[in-house]
Amino acid sequence: MIMRSKTLFTIPIIFAFAFTLSISVYSQKSTVVSGIVTTYNSFPLNNVLIKSHNTGVTKQSDSLGHFTINCGKNDILLFSASGFDDKSVRIRKSQDISINLVYSNNQTSFNDAISDNHISADDLQKGINRYGLKGVKDYSRYTSIFQLINTEISNVKVVGTSVLTKKVQSFSLTSQVMYVVDDIVIMDISTILPSEVKSIKYVDGVGAAVYGSNGANGVIVITLKR
Repeated sequence: MIMRSKTLFTIPIIFAFAFTLSISVYSQKSTVVSGIVTTYNSFPLNNVLIKSHNTGVTKQSDSLGHFTINCGKNDILLFSASGFDDKSVRIRKSQDISINLVYSNNQTSFNDAISDNHISADDLQKGINRYGLKGVKDYSRYTSIFQLINTEISNVKVVGTSVLTKKVQSFSLTSQVMYVVDDIVIMDISTILPSEVKSIKYVDGVGAAVYGSNGANGVIVITLKR
């Protein structure tokens, strides 16, 4: 009877010890990470989903972009928000981190980011206007549209305010290329500022056939920022 009592008394002690040990082991393997999520390194992002790869724990950033999450040591945190590229960060210890998410610049990115309350339309537009878009070159260093064309497009030559094809055209009396800006044929591009240009390319041959005989010397196709 006495031995049984000792056994019953020992079981809770063993259980308590095992529980304490498990907490200790968990605490040694876990860490707390806090920080801020922004875009364009300036504007805080709200409701960004932060997920621990190892534990599956998820948190969201607040309206100021701040977050705190418990995760495993040597864990990977995944940051995701509609309209922005996902980002993964490896965590090695407790730390404060700053995460910058890149605006995706897809067809629905702007509306997705706004409708999911990640950022205001005004702030996102300010970021785009100030820092540009992913995959869009910055042409603002050029002083004129003709300097831009002369430097960026090797298939043509610029003479004053004229852009001429370098190819010999047997059936054309002129080597002047055609200009198409935002899908509209125009005669004069001199008023276009390089900083307004989103993309520019030169097409000829089969690519220019859709523009008819006027595109025989090739076409400078310009898309402007909106």
